[in-house]
Amino acid sequence: MGGPMKDWGATLVGRLETDRRSLLGGMAAAGAAMAAGPALAQIPNFPGLPSLPTGPGGMDLNALAGQVAGVLQKMQFTEADEITMGQNYYQKFIDQSGGVYNSQVDQEALRDFAKPVFATTKRPGLPWEVVLIDNDTVNAWALPGAKIAVHKGLIRYVATPEELAAVLSHEAGHAELSHGIAQIKNKTFTQGMTDIGKQQLVAQATRKAGAVGGLISDQLLTALEGPIFDMITSGYSQNLEFAADGHIVGVFDTIGYDKGRATDFYSTLLKLFPPSTKATTSLYATHPGTKDRIKRLDAAIKKDKTPLGTNVGHPGWDQLKTSFPTRTHFRLANA
Repeated sequence: MGGPMKDWGATLVGRLETDRRSLLGGMAAAGAAMAAGPALAQIPNFPGLPSLPTGPGGMDLNALAGQVAGVLQKMQFTEADEITMGQNYYQKFIDQSGGVYNSQVDQEALRDFAKPVFATTKRPGLPWEVVLIDNDTVNAWALPGAKIAVHKGLIRYVATPEELAAVLSHEAGHAELSHGIAQIKNKTFTQGMTDIGKQQLVAQATRKAGAVGGLISDQLLTALEGPIFDMITSGYSQNLEFAADGHIVGVFDTIGYDKGRATDFYSTLLKLFPPSTKATTSLYATHPGTKDRIKRLDAAIKKDKTPLGTNVGHPGWDQLKTSFPTRTHFRLANA
């Protein structure tokens, strides 16, 4: 009888211990829920914005959605904030886009080619960087803080150095002109944010009310990550895209590229993405249409009175074309 009784006793003790842990776990979860509810309801109003109603479950999320855009518009980001954003997201977004292309020679070639473009900056404090992405789509993108990426698929469709220089100049324009921050302040930007992200944003704003700079906390970076990835891979607003196109002219003037060829890549985009195409990339979007961009860029080139220069060389270009010969057969690109 000693054996069975001993086994029965051990089983009983085990069950009691399991029940005790379940009870403690339930009490802890209840306590956490009670603590979390009031915390959400107690977030104060951001100065200058309408009061935020609360309910039994915490924040009124409908009211929250209407308040977030105003919160972002009042934030005063600095260059240091832009750099923090770029450094935090760069590797993550590279990985999400396909990863770094595994060729040090080609990575160096792209960096060499981009150096003259980046050297035209009027913001020397930005840590300019470019990477070649292992992705066959025709795309490139730029983060705040001068972090730029080019898909290898794009290299296959640029036939001249001027086409690649135009792409890099356009993306550099987004960083140079702080378009990331401008887009964040756009009312449509918050549509991609989760409710949790919106709550974090409002909480961040109340802690930093009236402050300038140092606004980028880990919580805010997490809240903005999804919308920023969508922003850089699908395109900025129409006005910002036009402004980035205009940046091409100044870069070409400075380094001596033929401005008359600044629109060549957009002509290539028209072949890859006809007007009926529904796909969207950071370079191609229905807002603005490619034909309209060519028209506006041509007009800007005609107004520019800077004499045409002659670029003495295109470092890295030959290596890139050795690895990625230009395709002469245009097929619809999968964006």
